[in-house]
Amino acid sequence: MALRTKVVLVMVWIPSHVGIPGNEKVDELAKLALNKEVHDDKQVIWSDLKLKANTHLEQLWQTDWDTEVDNKLHEVRPNLKERLYYDKRLNRKQETVVSRLRIGHSWITHEYLLKGEQQPYCTACECPLTVKHILVECADFLLSRQKYYKTTNMHTLFREVKASQISEYLREIGLYGKI
Repeated sequence: MALRTKVVLVMVWIPSHVGIPGNEKVDELAKLALNKEVHDDKQVIWSDLKLKANTHLEQLWQTDWDTEVDNKLHEVRPNLKERLYYDKRLNRKQETVVSRLRIGHSWITHEYLLKGEQQPYCTACECPLTVKHILVECADFLLSRQKYYKTTNMHTLFREVKASQISEYLREIGLYGKI
């Protein structure tokens, strides 16, 4: 015997959607729906509706994310559905370091913002000091870096290289404690 549960879906108008992307389109569609005929005889299983809604929202989110090409995290995770590699054996400090590296913000590369100073530059390469530069670009750290990984791509680095290898590389070059 199948168990039937009746679900009541209530739509509520919330005032002041100012600044929410797509709000005008939602309002327009809602007004169009007011003129449609209501059919009580059609039933939709809530789990089907939830799956469709989630899929649609994920597509919208990915489309929006695809426009964020100047975002440091976009290079690390271009596909939002892709799972990030997490090493369950990391301690709290290591997890913090890896998270900061993924988003591209660290103490050594961003403290100048808090102190109101000029952006730091790599003394070897004479370019802005960034997490990406430290992890995959700096020629001064090439030999040390190649002991732990060979990639020059941030996406590949965080998908295929263990956090412990990245940590050991940073320790060797003396920057682990400055992340």
